[in-house]
Amino acid sequence: MMFLKWKGLIVLIFLVTIFIAGEALAADTVNIVVLDPISGTMKDVGDRTVWGVQFAVDETNAAGGLLGKQIKLISEDTQMKPDVAARKAIRAIMEDKAQFILHNTSSAVAQALMDVAEKNKVIYLDLGAEADYLTGKNFTRYMFRTCFTTGNRARAYAEFFKTRPWRKFYLMNQDYAFGHAVADDFKKMITNEIPDAKIVGEDYAPIGQKDFAPYISKILASGAEIIFTGNYGADLANLIVQGAQMGIKLPVRYATYFLDDDVQLPQTGQAAVGSFVNSTYLPTINTPQNKAFVERWHKKFKDTNHPYPASNLGYPYNGAMFLFAAIKKAKSSDAEAVIKAFEGMEYAGLVGKQIMRACDHQIVMPGPVGEIEAKSRIFPFPFPDNPVMIPSDKVAVPVKETGNPRCTGGK
Repeated sequence: MMFLKWKGLIVLIFLVTIFIAGEALAADTVNIVVLDPISGTMKDVGDRTVWGVQFAVDETNAAGGLLGKQIKLISEDTQMKPDVAARKAIRAIMEDKAQFILHNTSSAVAQALMDVAEKNKVIYLDLGAEADYLTGKNFTRYMFRTCFTTGNRARAYAEFFKTRPWRKFYLMNQDYAFGHAVADDFKKMITNEIPDAKIVGEDYAPIGQKDFAPYISKILASGAEIIFTGNYGADLANLIVQGAQMGIKLPVRYATYFLDDDVQLPQTGQAAVGSFVNSTYLPTINTPQNKAFVERWHKKFKDTNHPYPASNLGYPYNGAMFLFAAIKKAKSSDAEAVIKAFEGMEYAGLVGKQIMRACDHQIVMPGPVGEIEAKSRIFPFPFPDNPVMIPSDKVAVPVKETGNPRCTGGK
C-alpha cells in the first residue's frame, strides 16, 4: 500500500513538473498557431501560407524576436473544415499556449476561428479570407484582417476600368457563397461607377468543374470584352486554357482575383497574356520595402519551386509582419494591449502605407492591378508586372457601408 502511495506521488510530481516546464516554455516564447489546409487538394495553398508566415517568424527571430522572446510557430491542418480548424485552434491555445491564431483559406473556417478567438480572448489574424461579413455584421474585436475583401476588389476594378475602353463584362464564377459575392459586389460597383458598363452574361460553375465548354460558348456568343472571375486554382487555369482552345483571345481579356499564382500561370501560359489581376500583394510592386523583401526571399529560396514570393507567399508574410509590429507597439502580447495598439495603426508594408481601420479591424491600403505580360522580369512564364496602384481611399469600403455597427454608430 505504501509503495502505491509513493508511486502515485511520483506520478503527480512528474505531471506537475511537466506542466510547470510547459508554462515556463510558454513564458519564454511568443506562441503562434497558423492553420490552413496542408493536406488534400488545397495542400499547396496551405503549404505556401505556412511558408510565408515562417519566413516572417524566422526574420523576426533573427532580429531579436518579439519583446525579447523568440516566436514559436505551430502549424495545423484545417482540412478546409470549420469544425476541424476550431478543434485544433482550441488545442493549440490550451496545450501549446498559443496567443495568436493566423489563417488564410476559407471564410467559413475564418468564422469558426473568430468564434474560438472571442471565447478564448486571443487574437485571430485573417490573412486571406475575403467575405465582407467577417469584418462587417459578424465582427469581433479579437479579429483583424490584413487582406482585401470582395468589396475592396470590386472597388479597385471599378476605378481601374473607368480609364479603360472596355464596357461589356461577362461574370464567370464558382457556384458557392464566395463566387456569388465576387459577382454581386462587382455588379454593384461597375454599374454605379461606369454608367455605360453592361453585364452581358453571368454564370456559375461548380467548384472543381472540368469542362467549361458550355460556359465558354455562351461567353463567345455574348460579345464580352472582359471576363470577370474570382475562380482560383485549377478552376481558373481550366477556364483560361479551354477558353483559348475554343477561340477566346485578345482583345478579349480576363479580370481576375488570383491570376498571380505561380503554380497556375505556367499552365495557362500565353493564354493569360493581356489579362488582369487585382491582388492583396504582387512581388512586382515597386515599393522600397517590397524590393528589399523580394531580394531577401530570392537569396534564400532561389533554388526552390518558389524563387519569388508570389500570391499567398507574400501576403501571409506582410500580414504577419504587421501583427508583429503591433505587438512591439503594445510592448505586450496580451490581447487587450495588442487590440489597443493595432486599432488605427499605420505601417509601411510591402504594398505601401497600410492602416488598420479602428472600427472594423480591416486593413486599408493601395490596390495593385497588374497586367499579365508575356515576358516577366522574374519568372520564366507570363506574370503580372508594373501594377497600377489604385489609391487606398478608392479601394476602401466606406465605413457606413461595412454593416459593422461600430462603424455606423451602433455599439
